[in-house]
Amino acid sequence: MNSDLTARHLELHRNILRELGQVLEPGARVLDFGCGAGNMVDEYCSAGYVAAGCDLLVMEESEHLRRIDEKTLLLPFADDTFDFVFSDQVMEHVQDHHLAFAEIARVLKPGGISLHVFPSRLKPMEAHVLVPLGGVLQNRGWLTLWAWLGIRNSFQQGKSARAVVALNDEYLRQRTNYLTRSQIINAAAGYFETLLFVEQHMIKHSYGNARRIYPLVKLFPFVARLYSNFYARVIFLQKAQRNLSS
Repeated sequence: MNSDLTARHLELHRNILRELGQVLEPGARVLDFGCGAGNMVDEYCSAGYVAAGCDLLVMEESEHLRRIDEKTLLLPFADDTFDFVFSDQVMEHVQDHHLAFAEIARVLKPGGISLHVFPSRLKPMEAHVLVPLGGVLQNRGWLTLWAWLGIRNSFQQGKSARAVVALNDEYLRQRTNYLTRSQIINAAAGYFETLLFVEQHMIKHSYGNARRIYPLVKLFPFVARLYSNFYARVIFLQKAQRNLSS
């Protein structure tokens, strides 16, 4: 992710939070859940935040990047550490969402906030394997159809249809886990005082084509629900001022 894109992502996060009455002040402690190479961590640090990132795929730990243990899947941070936790296109890879949300709540300070953007299971094209409706239709017959029609992602060029079907079947079943709206609520609601779907704010402040439909959202609020169902879900969470268990 280049610097212009990371800067846009950071501004998008702040704009969505402002719409919700939340101002992320410089100096706030921020966690990128599923940070990859850490580009967003660097961006937040450059903007004056105390940022860290964690991921299963961190190759070498540093002051700002920590590896998540593959066996326990617990976040490598103490309770009540962060003011803000975010993720971008990570939650669709999580296998145990109850644990993920519980851990995010644990490392957030009381009153801390969290924002998560991830593709909908009904998105017309699954972004990783490029199979139409691959978030919900994952049987081998469907995968075979598109492999025989020549659909390949960048890592599959030159591979046979049989090989592509095997790769896509393994990837979708083992490395993705798209949830319905009700499943998301069920997984997260018990750990947070506030849970909101805020796609309308994502649309308003997006730097892409989605912004063009915001006038429709103002006139017809159900358009944001369609965006949520068929493109991306945007979830805002806030931890109670005191631990929910206390």
